[in-house]
Amino acid sequence: MTEAVKLVSQPVVDRLAETITQNIDRYRTGDFSDLARENGWAIESRIADWDPGIASKLDPAGTPEAEIQNSLLVWNGFSGMTPALAREERLWTRLCHVECLDFARGRWLKGNDKDANMVRIHFFANGITGCRDDNAIGRLWWNGHVAALASPGNVERGLRRLLARANYRMQIIERANTGFREPLVRGIVRLLDQEPWLNIDDEAIVDFMVEVNKRSGSFVFEALDDAGIDLHLQHCVAFAKARKPRAASVAA
Repeated sequence: MTEAVKLVSQPVVDRLAETITQNIDRYRTGDFSDLARENGWAIESRIADWDPGIASKLDPAGTPEAEIQNSLLVWNGFSGMTPALAREERLWTRLCHVECLDFARGRWLKGNDKDANMVRIHFFANGITGCRDDNAIGRLWWNGHVAALASPGNVERGLRRLLARANYRMQIIERANTGFREPLVRGIVRLLDQEPWLNIDDEAIVDFMVEVNKRSGSFVFEALDDAGIDLHLQHCVAFAKARKPRAASVAA
């Protein structure tokens, strides 16, 4: 059964961020249920619903397969979500402090002196990159969003392309110049399935993305069809191979 997605107020976010150290035991073994009864903790979204049952199904193992399955759960568990709402820190902060607290602590906290910093990074969602790349739940939704763009008929296949190497996500989504250029990201994820050279090692995607960023500034990708984008990206692969001929010869 679905229900409206809830957000906390900005003052609640600010207060939580200021009291991480004081609340570290809540993050490690306790909860925020007493605070969650206060005003500002349950602001209902008018556009998005979700299935709270997914929270207990999330796997904190941190393996590539867990990341794929968790991303599928979050992507399929929300309806009405938009990229604009998915940039909202107040939404992801609520989930990581209430419904998905057990998952977030199991995934990111180790019971040591680094926990406070892990909370700051993964339980909040400051700025675009915080929502998209760092938040324990937000990053999973964004994984699904990008995978759905690249493989709309088979999101799991898109996720397996995108997350096949940890470096793929970092290079493709987290780069400021490409992360929100949706037609370009779609083309890059398509290419992962077609170009063996990109799978040689973690550095191949780095070399390729250097060329993409260098050579894509003048392109209006929204005005190009898939064939035009694919041709441009194939040229970028060729330049990347030329820059690293030894790697190219290994691929052959």
